[in-house]
Amino acid sequence: MATNRSRPATAGPPWWLLLLAAAGIAAGLYLWQMEPVPRLPSRSATPPSTAPSDGPVDGPVDRADLGAEPAAPPPPAPAEAEAGPKFPLPESASQYAGSLPAAEASDAPILDALLALASRERLAQFLNLQDYARRFVVTIDNLPRQLVPGQWSALRPVPGQLAVAGDHERITLQPENYARYDAFVKFAESLDPKAAAKVYLRFYPLLQEQFRALGYPHGHLNDRVVAAIDDMLTAPEVSGPIRLVQPRVQYRFDDPLLESLSAGRKVMIRVGPENAARLKKVLRALRAEIVR
Repeated sequence: MATNRSRPATAGPPWWLLLLAAAGIAAGLYLWQMEPVPRLPSRSATPPSTAPSDGPVDGPVDRADLGAEPAAPPPPAPAEAEAGPKFPLPESASQYAGSLPAAEASDAPILDALLALASRERLAQFLNLQDYARRFVVTIDNLPRQLVPGQWSALRPVPGQLAVAGDHERITLQPENYARYDAFVKFAESLDPKAAAKVYLRFYPLLQEQFRALGYPHGHLNDRVVAAIDDMLTAPEVSGPIRLVQPRVQYRFDDPLLESLSAGRKVMIRVGPENAARLKKVLRALRAEIVR
């Protein structure tokens, strides 16, 4: 998060469009920067499954210093490697079986499919559409962690400046800051969950391939999507003023319990209680469409 004197850092809302959506839902589901997203690495580069130490978090919040890089997940145990998905796709997913483009040629067909949800201008307002398959998967994978790699965010920066009050001794987040996220929340609410799920299921094999390329050779992306949604749904409701500290350029939550939360849960706090309740309703509807 940041003021007009500091550059903000962020954490992506919500599910696969938001979670981006939130994250964040999010993430990010939306964790946004105040500057253009850095150029992506070459196609041969492997996206990180955890955030780099110098990478901001993008999505429906301000940029924030989220602390040290979390440890990479351990490789699955042999028993887990043979297990099926915890949350199988709905039966309707079988109707989308067929050939899909390679990841490097997927932007155009994904955009065409997303146009069933919103106009091109509306999508471009909130989403980073370049290399979207990889962006979506990396954002989803990291929402339950403390950091989302900014250069791989699926969502664009939130406009405006962070509203805070006080001095360096006592800084509080101001309620008027929550209005900055109204446009994104309205966008999330405008998405038909059934139509959004159709796009997700249509491209699921491609997204699953990208997920396994992150370092989960036996993993199931849908399990991770549900985990990200469930994590955001359990974000605490904070009453009273939210105190911040500014040890360096970027802000942190003063409460260590809030600061230790995942990127997705921090999204739900930073958008404000009313927006969080609305996003949770969107996430629940989406979750119901992507599991049996």
